[in-house]
Amino acid sequence: MDRWTICNKTADFESIKEKFGVSDIMARLLVNRGLTDPEVIRTFLSPSKADLHSPHLLMNMDGAAALLLKKIEEGRRIRVVGDYDVDGIMATYILNDALRLSGADADWYIPHRIRDGYGLNEEIIKKAAEDGVDTVITCDNGIAAVAASIEAEKHGITLIVTDHHEIPEVLPHAAFIVDPKQKEDSYPCPEICGAVVAAKLAQVLFELKGIDAGITRYLEFMAMATICDVVPLYGENRVIAKLGTEALKTTSNSGLSALLDETAIDREALGEYHIGFILGPCFNATGRIDDAGLAFSLLSAKDAAEAARIAHECRELNDERKVMTAEQETVAAELLGPAEELPDRVIVLELPDCHESILGIIAGRIKERYNRPAIVVTKSGDGYKGSARSIPAYNMFEELTKCQRYLVRFGGHPMAAGLTLQKDKLEEFREALNEGCELTDADMCRKILIDMEVSFNLFTEDVVNEIEQLAPFGAGNCSPLFAERGLKCRSIKYIGKENNFLRFRLVNSFGHEFTATCFLDAQSVISQLADRFGRSEVDRALAGGSGNISFTAAFVPKLNVYRDIRDIQMNIKYIKL
Repeated sequence: MDRWTICNKTADFESIKEKFGVSDIMARLLVNRGLTDPEVIRTFLSPSKADLHSPHLLMNMDGAAALLLKKIEEGRRIRVVGDYDVDGIMATYILNDALRLSGADADWYIPHRIRDGYGLNEEIIKKAAEDGVDTVITCDNGIAAVAASIEAEKHGITLIVTDHHEIPEVLPHAAFIVDPKQKEDSYPCPEICGAVVAAKLAQVLFELKGIDAGITRYLEFMAMATICDVVPLYGENRVIAKLGTEALKTTSNSGLSALLDETAIDREALGEYHIGFILGPCFNATGRIDDAGLAFSLLSAKDAAEAARIAHECRELNDERKVMTAEQETVAAELLGPAEELPDRVIVLELPDCHESILGIIAGRIKERYNRPAIVVTKSGDGYKGSARSIPAYNMFEELTKCQRYLVRFGGHPMAAGLTLQKDKLEEFREALNEGCELTDADMCRKILIDMEVSFNLFTEDVVNEIEQLAPFGAGNCSPLFAERGLKCRSIKYIGKENNFLRFRLVNSFGHEFTATCFLDAQSVISQLADRFGRSEVDRALAGGSGNISFTAAFVPKLNVYRDIRDIQMNIKYIKL
């Protein structure tokens, strides 16, 4: 069951309209996002490099950079240890590039998802010791690497941790820990991702070395990580995402440029969708079913031919990942059945034949389908590897902490986590999570937040273009959603390669007729309409005839250009009968 809520916050709309020269719709959208202060609105609409926070505000940042500089000047060997997702790959590239630019004897290692598991571990430290590494610096991991830090002490290896994940009860033994989520840290935007923490460290290192290369050297990499790691897109994160997306359009990095070509993305139209759902998955696929070192090689490619070859390989891996995901998603749906028959409020599902690399994707799909926390596991060695995704009312990290007696290791955020589960403890773990679960039926209703109820004919091309100024959209800055009641259906047509989507011709209460596309599952929508209005009415609409079908739609207005004809179309996100 979905619960629709109209936002409609109040403020001095006229003042905002006058000061910023925006429409009434735009003024209301700004207020709905909590933006009423003129300076905050200015930063939101027109972010600049000056809006990035000083890296010196991060706790331990100056000490970590000074120690790195000392190691560089002494000629010590430094190894960057990252992670196999987009954030970790970008962070590894940034730190390795910055260290080398600063004259360091530096190399890098990204753990293999299957062989190494997540993050810094004892074996990685032992290998570093064998290789004569003096200093290990982590990025996008390390905050929970207590055992590895003790191993580092045994070998006389200096450890510096840079991370952005939640702070565990016991911290690793490190010379410096740079993580904005530390309680004592007063950094203005603690939700930055690992790559941004890495770039901030690079910025300070450049200052100490007197190198004329600021943080803007890494804007597109920071934006990729920020959008793909689904951190909240407000404050500094929005500045990074906005400026970095623009930088990506004209990137000088051969690898990123080749991947844009390989995926046939129009650079002028590039936005958060292309980063989050096309480019990002190509990077992630390397760490899922191959080796994330391939993605690092793409970013480090020296010529166009090499970059094109690696970009093609990355895209093919992502295509393979899509097939694997679709197969396992079908298996999961068959095992779980209808939502109303699920016995548990926290889903814990074993998929015996699921590749470890796609557990997180499947958990996310299950969470979306059933709107409840989901943990998907598969057997690995003597236990289980698992990935968790949550809903806003359930703090996954806290709940896993309560059940850590069943876990070998775990880490993550309130909304997502990874875990390794003890052998033969799966059922006890599931029972413990659900016994302690306080989710209500209301918590598990999908909440659809509508910005405002408005007639579709008010959306001109100017207004639609104005709304686009709010992009990039994502966590903390959702795409504006509008609603209109009493929409009468003139006709329905199947669209898409497999006829899996719909196109409507609709008329609103003002007599305004327009086109609406609906990318929800076509058969599910048709079934709902047939149940409510009768199959004959639906067949009449599908034949192009006027029927008695009407509904309320939650939608996004989009400008459609076809053969020089420009019109505003409704993109339906939800339908209520």
